[in-house]
Amino acid sequence: MCKIKRHKQRGFSIPEILITLGIVSIVLSTAVPAISTTIRDSRLSTHLNNVVADIHFARSEAAKRDVRVIMCRSAYPNAKVPKCGGTEKVWTTGYIIFADDGNYTNNVYNDGVDTLLRRGQEVESGVKLRTNWTWNRNLEFNPSGSTNEGGVAEMSICDSRGDEYGKQIVVAQSGLPKMYSNNIRTCFP
Repeated sequence: MCKIKRHKQRGFSIPEILITLGIVSIVLSTAVPAISTTIRDSRLSTHLNNVVADIHFARSEAAKRDVRVIMCRSAYPNAKVPKCGGTEKVWTTGYIIFADDGNYTNNVYNDGVDTLLRRGQEVESGVKLRTNWTWNRNLEFNPSGSTNEGGVAEMSICDSRGDEYGKQIVVAQSGLPKMYSNNIRTCFP
């Protein structure tokens, strides 16, 4: 008589594979949106922190240099000779920070006269930086550290999720910025 060898079955059955795929899809359907929200929140916080750091930098440079320092929106901050300008109340394309020449008549960067201190970069797609009319073109810091704006300056940092997830920077005339997160007043100051 011949003996028949029986081999143990290897692998998974179709029902086992389907059950496993079902469990994986349920886990992913709950995890992916949470991860996406975390990434988007982190992106807004990064931009908020960068702008606040640059505000502190501009304010301290004004005091250190004993001149007015201006942070102005720029359509092309990385140009060889950047210029202040861009779309009204929109800072999404970037900004520059410079020490003014001292005559305080033009509020724009003049290459060879003013000192370029820093370039703020364009923000990622989907993120918007908008200001109120007080902060529209620029934010000027006097040597005392106060602003030269005549009112409270506001910047909102938002994405497509709106006010509920937005961030906001409010700069009082003293020059000190305050940060607000989640459920801000508006994404369009």
